[in-house]
Amino acid sequence: MENNKNLSSNFQKSIHFWGRVTIAIALISTLMIPSYLTFVLGHYPDIADIISGLISIVGFVGVIWFVEPISYFPTLGPAGTYMSFLSGNIGNMRMPVIAATQDALDLKPGSEQAEVAGIFAIISSTLTNLFILGIVMVAGQTIINSLPPTILASFDFALPGVLGAMMITLGSKVKKNNLMVLVLIAVSTMIFIKFSPNFLPESIYKLISSADVGIVALLGIAYSLYRAKNDVESNNKE
Repeated sequence: MENNKNLSSNFQKSIHFWGRVTIAIALISTLMIPSYLTFVLGHYPDIADIISGLISIVGFVGVIWFVEPISYFPTLGPAGTYMSFLSGNIGNMRMPVIAATQDALDLKPGSEQAEVAGIFAIISSTLTNLFILGIVMVAGQTIINSLPPTILASFDFALPGVLGAMMITLGSKVKKNNLMVLVLIAVSTMIFIKFSPNFLPESIYKLISSADVGIVALLGIAYSLYRAKNDVESNNKE
């Protein structure tokens, strides 16, 4: 029993050591090209573009930075968390694979056996993902090059179509009165930004106009948090 505890302790220490090392390597590798472009070649981006881009990103995925690690950790475990956040596609690929593996082996989520099974599941899914992705990238480019221009032009609607489908899926889960308020917030914000050059300095207008979607998302998140807090207080009073 004592040997098993020592083995488990050493295993966890090894996980955190190599997990931090690989995440640090990935972070440094990600910053190498931007750092080279900025500090070596002297291509300094405009601060307004950086801030507007940051606002847009935070508006869409800022909440996920906190929600995903907390919600996924009980199933992923320490090793699975390091590996999954390094490889990506957690919600639509890693989690289903781990859940299916643990269910097939009849393992309890959070146990050491489930964690080990999850590690092998993530490794398998990552290798399969890279293999299939490589084939699709090569074959896909060949197929795209052979398509007529009329079909290629339709790809311009792919991103709006995906975003629209996501909005409908999320909007269908929102109460009608809250949904109307969110739509009103979005429309009002866009109208404000549209006419802001008449009363705002050009530098500020450039900043908010390039981050308009992110600003709408942040306002929507703020309203959703406000409503959620009120709903919790109302339920507690009842």
